[in-house]
Amino acid sequence: MARVVRALNSPAANMTVKLVAFLALGLSVYVNVQQVQLTSCLADYNEASNRSQAARYEAAEQDRQAQDRLFRSIAEDPRSGIEALRQYNLSRDEANATRQANPLPAPPSQRC
Repeated sequence: MARVVRALNSPAANMTVKLVAFLALGLSVYVNVQQVQLTSCLADYNEASNRSQAARYEAAEQDRQAQDRLFRSIAEDPRSGIEALRQYNLSRDEANATRQANPLPAPPSQRC
């Protein structure tokens, strides 16, 4: 038993414990920095995704409203079909441009 106590009190054991503690501290700091970077990346993705989805929702709403106007116009005056279709196509082009200007962000598996 005395031999074990002497070995644990030796300068080599003391240095080993200090080295392990230092390595554990370094590893802890590294993991923490990685976690902070991942959290920041995920927050950025969520913000970009939210902006994109909001713009795409507005484009979809524009599509629905244009389609409603087209149907109402043709139902009320069948001869107005060509002009109603032209207006519908213009609205669709605007909605498609909005979707193109607001692409979905790359998923976190590719960004982070």
